Amino acid sequence: MQTATYLHPNLLRRFPKISIITPSFNQAPFLEETICSVLNQRYPHLEYIVIDGGSTDGSVEIIKRYESHLAYWVSEPDRGQAHALNKGLKQVTGEIVAFLNSDDLYLPGALMAVAEYFCEHTDCKWLCGDTLFFGNGGCRTELIQARVPQSVAHCLMCAYNAPQPGMFWKRELLNAGFQERLRYSFDHELYVRLLLAGYRCEHLTVPVAAYRYHAGSKSVAEGHRFGNEFDEIAERYENQLTGTGRRWCRSVRFLKQAYQAGQVGKGRETVKYLFRALLIHPEGTLRRRLFWKCLHQLLRSSLL
Repeated sequence: MQTATYLHPNLLRRFPKISIITPSFNQAPFLEETICSVLNQRYPHLEYIVIDGGSTDGSVEIIKRYESHLAYWVSEPDRGQAHALNKGLKQVTGEIVAFLNSDDLYLPGALMAVAEYFCEHTDCKWLCGDTLFFGNGGCRTELIQARVPQSVAHCLMCAYNAPQPGMFWKRELLNAGFQERLRYSFDHELYVRLLLAGYRCEHLTVPVAAYRYHAGSKSVAEGHRFGNEFDEIAERYENQLTGTGRRWCRSVRFLKQAYQAGQVGKGRETVKYLFRALLIHPEGTLRRRLFWKCLHQLLRSSLL
């Protein structure tokens, strides 16, 4: 592992302390590469915390190899990823906080680029950089240029594309922690709360992280389960919206229900939900690809 190069104390003081939390559970095939991607940043003011959920696959042995470079680590059973992150948040002392899952990576120079942005934009409290997607099984490496969440409605309807490994926050934004009852979308729910509180996500146009696709990752193995939590979050928060934003959220939710009904051949329900979507927000509904997909389902089923 590389060690940090010497920096003059005046330069060192310029950079904020960055706290990184890695939650992990039985991710030994990827964990060491993740840890090294953080430590090899050679960032002069790093606080790195690893919260392991009681792994039995050799992960603990990997963590112990690097424990002299860690501010804190623990391996014990927890109640899931959000709980692990909340445990880590209790330990952080950095001005800037992020979390990196144990199968993802930071790209070289990421933390320095993030620190420079926060130093130059002193009002920034929430930042998202760009992310590379990569993986096995024929997954093509692709750079995702973040489309950060612009508003509560924009966020609730998942109209943004800002992968989590590129996210960084000022510590005070995470005081309430993550919602532990959510297994898949606790980060999405955090974005909604921050937007409701008036915070704005800024875009760093630099690739800072790499998101790994593999057979065991939630996004691959359990990707179909994310939608249910997205819908639950939308139903919980859309009543706090007014005007066009509220109508947009409800119409898209009805479109999703129409599509799901069409998938199982329930034509009458499909028509009912399409009509509701059109009634609530006609100008937006007619511009949604999902509306035309639902119509295609109806036409196809009527011809069979």
